[in-house]
Amino acid sequence: MFDAEDIGPDDLDQTLDYLEHWRNVARATDEQTRADLLNDLLLQHAAAPRLTNHAQTGWHLHFRDDDVAGWQQICVLISAATALHLTGRGIDRMGACELAECTHVFADTSRNGRQRYCSPACANRAAVRRHRAAHPNAGQRR
Repeated sequence: MFDAEDIGPDDLDQTLDYLEHWRNVARATDEQTRADLLNDLLLQHAAAPRLTNHAQTGWHLHFRDDDVAGWQQICVLISAATALHLTGRGIDRMGACELAECTHVFADTSRNGRQRYCSPACANRAAVRRHRAAHPNAGQRR
């Protein structure tokens, strides 16, 4: 539920710009860089957490000021949720899909914390490419 009255094309543009910065958090290869990048996003978009019952639907936490634009609400939600995930599951429990043409980011919920692809489909595509590269004549008919 958005508090903003008017959601429009500018909200989409701002959100897409934010998501590129957020992807850098997932692409970070070391813990300190990941934390620094996420802290920068939190500093830019979040406010001190506070309890609110603004919609009379029950008390909940807000990590933003009132009356911010729709895109800002999205940025705060993603940044705060990412921070909660990384502090709860582990700073290394986020990644960017290793398939070259995929831009998806994922929360690593695997048992061993070594997830490399966002989905089984991307993992299968990568496996097929590795197989074809190792066996270039395997699919040819004789």
